Order: sequence, then C-alpha cells, then structure tokens
Amino acid sequence: MKRKKLVLPILAIIFLALGVFIMNESGGKKVPKVVDEISDRYGAIVGYDHFLSDGMKNKKLTPLDKENLERFIGTNLDILSGKVSLDDVDDKDASIKVDLFVPKISTDPVINGTLWYTYIISRPSQSARGVVGGFSSDIDRKDGDAPWKYSNITMSNSDKVEIMTNFGQADFEKLELKFAEKFLMSDLKSGVKKVDFSPYSDYKKFHSSDYNWLSYAFYKFTTVKNSAPLTVVFAVKEDQYNEHETYPKNWFYVYMKREG
Repeated sequence: MKRKKLVLPILAIIFLALGVFIMNESGGKKVPKVVDEISDRYGAIVGYDHFLSDGMKNKKLTPLDKENLERFIGTNLDILSGKVSLDDVDDKDASIKVDLFVPKISTDPVINGTLWYTYIISRPSQSARGVVGGFSSDIDRKDGDAPWKYSNITMSNSDKVEIMTNFGQADFEKLELKFAEKFLMSDLKSGVKKVDFSPYSDYKKFHSSDYNWLSYAFYKFTTVKNSAPLTVVFAVKEDQYNEHETYPKNWFYVYMKREG
C-alpha cells in the first residue's frame, strides 16, 4: 500500500519537470538569424554578394524580392497594430534582427530602433558566390510604455542604386491596403494637405527635413489590423509620378503610422 501512495507524487514531479523543460526549450531561445548564419564573427557576410551589386545603376525587384519586401512591410504593420510584439519578432523570425537604441541614461525609455530583414536569393556553389537581399526599417514610439507608433522603409541606399519596386494593384491588395488619397509635396508645404506621417517632423517642416525633398508625390492608404487603424503613405520621386495612377509602381519610401 505504501508503494502505491508514492506513485502519484512521483508522477507529478516528473510531469512538472517535463513542463519546465518544454517551456525553457520553446520560450527561452531565439531562432538562429539568417544574417548570422552567413556572417563571420565580426559581422561581415561571407560567400555572398548583396543583391545591389557594385556598378549597378538600377535594380528592378524580382518576384522573390517583392515577396520578401511585402512580408517585411506586413510585419512592420503587425508590430504597429500590436498584433505581434517586437520581442516575438526578434525571438521567432529568422529573417529579422532587431537593434534597439538604448539610451545612455539607463532610466530613459527605449523609443526607437531598427529592424534588419535578410533573405537568401541563391546559395553559394563551387562556381559562384551566393546572393543575399535585404531591407531595413526604423521604428519609433513616444515612450517606453506606449505602443510602437511609426515605422518607415526606404529604397534609398549607400550604393546609390535606383531601386524599381515594380508594385502593382495586387501587391497593395495583398497588404490589405485601401487607397485614400494622393497629394503632392507642394500641398504639404503650402498647408493644403495637413497629413502627419513621420515622427521626426510635422507636415509643415517635412519638406525641409533630411532627404524628404526628394519626394514629389504621396499615395495615402489605410488599413485596420488588430482593431488598430493604420495609415500607410508611399512616396515617389518626380520621374516616377503618374497623375492618372492610383497605385504607385516605383516608390522609394513607405511611411507607416498607428493612428490614435
């Protein structure tokens, strides 16, 4: 009889230990990052060329490039809406590495950071190097307790390669974006349009901040995710503007904002 009484406590201990083990295995470990797997210990990518190669004047995004860019835009929107947390993305998404800008004063909140998205286009072979693609976004919020409010992705790059995004109506529909309006940079400058979509400057100063002067026209879209209203604004340069189109084919900046 005494032996039978010990069975349940022993089983309870075994299941408890097994539960702790499973929790530690599934919740306490980050997935390996794509960029880390192809980099040396100093962070330099080895055996791969970047998809924006030296000497290239322009780059038209391929279906694979667009698929990854759309996925990255969608992830940024999911973060702004609160559908997923930044920690979840950093822990579980192998393609995205999160760098948060930690203030020098430890009591100050973390309010901005950068997301780096990396994907493999082709693996190295005995006769050729591999090719890797990537995009990045900047993300901002008002304080440490607030939800992430702004994010943006640029097609501008240090190699000065003109990226042709080659988007069509179907690409915007995949992102569940609804067209709202189109306006020019001159409309912001004159105050005809009072649309704020950047954390760094309001519509009055937007035209004179950073490289914003390169923008000629803007296409504003809206969507709702996780019950949170979001505004998405695509900027195009003057040579890519078509007054008759509703969907910008070759945009070079996208601004995302959580409203409210």
